[in-house]
Amino acid sequence: MVYRVIQWGAGNNAQALIRAVHQHPDLELVGCRVWSEEKDGIDVGVLAGIGPIGISATSDAQSLVDTDADVVLFLPAMLPDTTESDREAVELLRSGKSVISLTGDHSMPAAAGNGFGEAVEEACRIGDSTFTAAGVNPGFIAERLAPTLTGLCADVTAVTIAETYDCSNSTAALLFDTMGFGLELKDWSPESPFAQMFNRAFRQVIYNMAATFDIDLVDVKWSCEVIPAHRDISVAGRVVSQGTVAAISQVWESVPKDSDSIALKKVTQWACSDDIPSVPVSRGWRVTITGKPNLVLNLETDPDDGTQFYAENMVGAGIPMIPEVVEAAPGILLPKIQAPFRRRFTG
Repeated sequence: MVYRVIQWGAGNNAQALIRAVHQHPDLELVGCRVWSEEKDGIDVGVLAGIGPIGISATSDAQSLVDTDADVVLFLPAMLPDTTESDREAVELLRSGKSVISLTGDHSMPAAAGNGFGEAVEEACRIGDSTFTAAGVNPGFIAERLAPTLTGLCADVTAVTIAETYDCSNSTAALLFDTMGFGLELKDWSPESPFAQMFNRAFRQVIYNMAATFDIDLVDVKWSCEVIPAHRDISVAGRVVSQGTVAAISQVWESVPKDSDSIALKKVTQWACSDDIPSVPVSRGWRVTITGKPNLVLNLETDPDDGTQFYAENMVGAGIPMIPEVVEAAPGILLPKIQAPFRRRFTG
C-alpha cells in the first residue's frame, strides 16, 4: 500500500521528513503547508534541498484540508499562541486524514487544556481518523524510552527525565522566537506566553507517563527559573544582552491521587552558551529510575561529531508510525510500551 502524505511545515525538521517521504517507496508526498510568502509556491523538493519533485508548497491551508491524503505529518513551528495550529489539526482530522503531531505540543491532548482533547476526539469520530504524537522530547524520551526501561525493575518508586541542552547551535527563530532567550527577566515569568507554552507541552508529558503507569493524577506541579546573561552573548547572528534571559530551568512533578504512586518528574535546563555561571550544561538526556534496581541512562548524540540534534531524529520518530496510525481505530492513539513496570503485577 502507498500512503499519501501531507507535510505540515517546511522548517529544518520538516525538510528531513520531506526527503524521507520522497525517497520511501511506500509513501507519496501530495502537499506541503508553509506560512511565509518566500516559500509559498516553491517546489517542496527545492525547499528540502533535493531538487524539484513536482509538488508546490502552499500557504492555503484549506486547499490541503481538501486534498485527498491518508496522513499528515504535523510540524508547524512551536509558538506561544497555538490557536491556529490546534484548529488546523482538528480540521485535518475532521476531513478524514490521520495526524501525526511532531510539534512537541500534543503528547497528551486531554491534558492540553482549552478543550483541545475533546475537540480532537470529536474530529476523529467525524472523520474516522486517528491522532497520535511523536517526536523526540516530548514524544520519545519520557513517553516511550523511560517507561520501557522500568520493565527491568521489580519495583519502581520514581522516574525522572532530565534534559540539559546547550542551545547555541540552534537557529535564531528557535532561540529568540520560540524559547525566549534575550528577553527581559520579567518577560519570562510563569504567566508569560513563553512559559505557558512550555508548561502546556511538558505537563502533557507527565500525564502521558501517568497513563502508561496507571496513575491517576490530581495535577502537575510546575516551577521555572530564568538566569541572566553575565555578558553579552553573540549567538545565531543575534545578541543576548547582559542581564537578559540566558538560561531557562523548569521542573514538572506529578501530583497523584494516591501518595504511594510512582513519582514522575521532568526537568529541563536550556542555555544559550556553555559558560553561564552556576548553569552546568551537558548535551542530551538522563533517565533515572529509583527502584529495585536503581537505573540511570545517559543518552546523547555522539560528542565526536559536533552535532547535538539531527533533523533526522524526526524521521525516525514519525515515519515508522504512518502505517500504525492510518490503520488504527478512530481516536487518540497513545504510544505502546513493551511491558512497563506496573506495581499490581509484581507486588
